[in-house]
Amino acid sequence: MAPQLLSYVRRHVPSDERTVNRLFVSAFIRSNSLVVVRSQFLSGYIINDGDEDFGLLQDVSERIKAEYGEKIILETLVKLFEFVISPADRVVTGAIYTPVRIRETILKRCIGDKSVDELGRLRISDIACGCGGFLMDAAHFIHFKTGKSYAEIFQENIFGIDVQEYSIERTKILLSLLALKDGEDADFCFNLLCSDTLDFSSDNWDETYNGFDVIVGNPPYVCSRNLPEDTRSKMKGYEVCGSGHPDLYIPFFQIAIEMLNATGRLGYITMNTFLRSINGRSLRKYFRRKNCELTVLDFRGYQVFESRNTYTCLFYYDKAGQDAVIHYAVDEQGSLANGVCFTSVSYNVLDDDKGWALNDLDITFAIESTGVKIKDYCPSRHGIATLSNDTYIFQPTREDDRYYYLEKNGTQFPIEKEICRRVFNPNRLTVDGKIEASYELIIYPYLVVSGTVSVIPPEIMWQDYPCTLRYLESRRDVLLLRDKGDTSSYPQWYAFGRTQSLVLPRYKLFFPKFSNKPIRCFIVDDPDLMLYNGLAFVNSDIRRLEILKRVIESKLFWRYVAANAKPYASGYYSLSGVDIKHFGIPVFSLTEENELLSLSNKNEIEHWLINKYGLAEF
Repeated sequence: MAPQLLSYVRRHVPSDERTVNRLFVSAFIRSNSLVVVRSQFLSGYIINDGDEDFGLLQDVSERIKAEYGEKIILETLVKLFEFVISPADRVVTGAIYTPVRIRETILKRCIGDKSVDELGRLRISDIACGCGGFLMDAAHFIHFKTGKSYAEIFQENIFGIDVQEYSIERTKILLSLLALKDGEDADFCFNLLCSDTLDFSSDNWDETYNGFDVIVGNPPYVCSRNLPEDTRSKMKGYEVCGSGHPDLYIPFFQIAIEMLNATGRLGYITMNTFLRSINGRSLRKYFRRKNCELTVLDFRGYQVFESRNTYTCLFYYDKAGQDAVIHYAVDEQGSLANGVCFTSVSYNVLDDDKGWALNDLDITFAIESTGVKIKDYCPSRHGIATLSNDTYIFQPTREDDRYYYLEKNGTQFPIEKEICRRVFNPNRLTVDGKIEASYELIIYPYLVVSGTVSVIPPEIMWQDYPCTLRYLESRRDVLLLRDKGDTSSYPQWYAFGRTQSLVLPRYKLFFPKFSNKPIRCFIVDDPDLMLYNGLAFVNSDIRRLEILKRVIESKLFWRYVAANAKPYASGYYSLSGVDIKHFGIPVFSLTEENELLSLSNKNEIEHWLINKYGLAEF
């Protein structure tokens, strides 16, 4: 929904679902010059001339037309119903509007090859139906191909489940309006169940909602941290939720597969993270154990949903499939073009624990099978975690022999130089390599003795760093809000929120956490330099970092990142530890190390590395 229209609805339309439904239904009926005579259900949603809300209806209708066109179509209604769900409900239920081209693509794949007789007998379900977009499209497809009445289709072919009563009600509205538009003015019998699909494994599940020929849909996107405890408890009953902290969409794979009959088909638009994530590990093992023949069209960084940053794929499963393989292709433009070339990958070459490296498989497999993992070749460190960077990290406004001066809320605070260290954010790397210009200062209230770190006691702070302590006192209320106010485990209230990376080796290899092109990284010789908001490889042996630098600045490394790392919008990829930890570093002989380090020409380095990995030029 356009921001202006959404803002108007939120400011001027009562928040109860029935009023919202009446406004949208009435606007649609008036726009399409429809007449309701027999349907008591739809009649209850019609606002007539002279009704209390008639003026509001006229205003809403004009605003909808201004945004979506003079004639309001059913697809507009689908969008309106999905977008007026409150942000709070979106977090809990994972509701989101699925574009019509995605719905139609999935339905074509799942039922497009069915004969008229087969279509007439199909039992199609969406087990998290939201406002019913998939069911509406399926009903229209069957009606168009078979000539069956909508009354028969709703009673025999279409089944929906959703946890929210308003979603079930809106599905009934959309289906009724679909029929009305084609001349069927009646009250229909629907197979729409208001229930938590996660209860499928319980003994009292309604068996009418089982044994389907086809399941299509868009399972709910809710991350584990936003799930209520009762939902987490139900998810534990599913095999696929046995690893990590599973998000809500994950059990919907197992539930759908178990709801299908012996020849059933499944088609989802869903998150692609299960392919590599820890919380998808049990799901991957489930697919292997079931010898599932899967088809995955991975959108990678392409954003299917306008209102939300999600990383998705089209997922298909044919229960009658005989081959234990995954058919995989990438569609980073979201074109959904015909003739996409799928690669068939056997489960035998995949590692369920590590994650499925399906993209650019041959090169990925060769790289990951080489030598030792990058995480074992050289340790990496995440930046410090003060949990209040705005307090500790600063650019001085000026300095003198004893103090740096920090300005906060219009007040200048002197900070003793001896308690400060330089700190760097690797995400601010510039191509010219002058990273010193991006250094900041950090207040470092710690003592380091023989590599052991301890927070500076209050009495030493008062004695040696009274100005710094007075500044920190001015920020005490802010610091005590860290960890949701539970700072009882902190050794002192002014300690950092976490103890990670308080001491680092002398040499650091900095590189950005996100990039949209082959990276450039830099080695710094400074035992006291710290980092935040990023990652660095660290070592006491600068030679090892110099070798690593040549490898990760190569096009070979970037090709691996682009194929396997988490994608983001605008062609960016993540270079966090989890995304690159399986990259293999060859076991170099001393002669090979010297040879690699002697090369300065980029093309020569690329050619040398490709040969070492046993790959063809690319």
